[in-house]
Amino acid sequence: MKKIYYILLITATGLSACQKNYLTVEPETNQNGANYYKNKDQFIKAVNGAYAPLQALFNKSFWEMAEMRSDNTSYQLNNEDHSGILLQELDEFKEISMNDEVQEFLQSNYTGIGRCNIILSRLPKAKIDDPKAVDQIIGQASFLRAYYYFNLVRMFGNVPLVLAEVSSKDDAFKINQRKPVADIYASIITDATAAINTLTEVYTEDNSKGRATKGAARTLLADIYLTTKKYDLAIQQLRPLLTSVYQLNANYADNFDVKKKNGPESIFEIQYMEGPNGLHSVLADRFAPWDSPDGLITGFPINHDLFNGWNIPTRDFLEAYETGDLRRAVSVGENFISEQTGEMVPYVKKYNSPHAVREISGNNFPVYRYANVLLMLAECLNETGASGEALQYLNQVRNRAGLPTFNNTNQTDLRKAIIQERRMELAFENQRWFDLLRTGTAVEVMTLHAAREKQQKHYLSAGVYGNIRLLYLYPQREINLEQ
Repeated sequence: MKKIYYILLITATGLSACQKNYLTVEPETNQNGANYYKNKDQFIKAVNGAYAPLQALFNKSFWEMAEMRSDNTSYQLNNEDHSGILLQELDEFKEISMNDEVQEFLQSNYTGIGRCNIILSRLPKAKIDDPKAVDQIIGQASFLRAYYYFNLVRMFGNVPLVLAEVSSKDDAFKINQRKPVADIYASIITDATAAINTLTEVYTEDNSKGRATKGAARTLLADIYLTTKKYDLAIQQLRPLLTSVYQLNANYADNFDVKKKNGPESIFEIQYMEGPNGLHSVLADRFAPWDSPDGLITGFPINHDLFNGWNIPTRDFLEAYETGDLRRAVSVGENFISEQTGEMVPYVKKYNSPHAVREISGNNFPVYRYANVLLMLAECLNETGASGEALQYLNQVRNRAGLPTFNNTNQTDLRKAIIQERRMELAFENQRWFDLLRTGTAVEVMTLHAAREKQQKHYLSAGVYGNIRLLYLYPQREINLEQ
């Protein structure tokens, strides 16, 4: 068991262990862990590798665990293929500690953390005569490590805190012990602050699109402070963004137009590229009803198997739209009637665009948008008693959506309005579950949602929604290895 874990840990951190007593000496022309990480170009490539796990996360386990877990979405029962049981369990709070989807989420984040650790551990030893480049490398690696840990601490609570390159089996076992949440957040704040202090406001090179900026780091740190209810500190990070390079798109749909990626509202988004390069998005297919006719939704045949019919908007969500909300037609498709049930099956449209090859599209995934900044600021101001000022930021988002101005300054009413606005504005962007956790409403909201789901879906088995857990069970494999 220990040998297996060591191999996995070293792989996850991207480390090539250096063995000394071989008879065959590795030629110095071959790149490996011993002779790499020497110059600027190598570190830039290493940073690219630290971004890479984000694509896998957002193509799969992130929406499973952060959106489908909430009352926003569920799944369409597939009468022909029942092999998607692990995903169904996530939606119904039935997953066990050996759920592979949860394990995959944890491992993907630690893969990113391991790569950041190598960069930050080895950079001080490299001789790079370009201070600006060094700052950008430090800033991006620090931002990414903070973001990966922010994902983990919100999902699992106590997790191992690894902040240096793992170079031996003994080190691997020493660090495999979970640390308190307070320690994790302290490290995240340190990294996010380092990113703010070193990152640039904008990049001028085309090949730098999608990289973390100072604004992305500020938004991340504000999100951390909002999550931990340090509203004044969050406001300090959010206010500079009001006069920065960001602004709302005039048209909500532009945020998801494949031809307008990384636009003025984008603060940080996961980059995908159409084509046979392994960098593409698959979400249009995953979110299409499994029994939809060929070509109706994605332009291509649907597999009709476990890869379709997920993250289906719930009736709860659809009924939450206000009359006249322009975002509905952008976010949700409502043009498919299932032959199986005779009912309309809605689907997520945000990540659907014309593409040339089935399941290979180039739609980016927004992590932070300026609209989110406005709503975070509104929430923080309302919680600190500045409800009048909070209204203007809430209403910027509402008015763009074609909705009337909200004028109620009662703190409780405004709090509900802001969370409701976040639900509709940031729908299917992996924000809803975290909003429920942060506001302490997860159990209440999900209990009501569960009652409605049970009433609507006769096929639900006993025990669904039996325990509305706020944290995911720590993977059993990791528990075994701790011991």
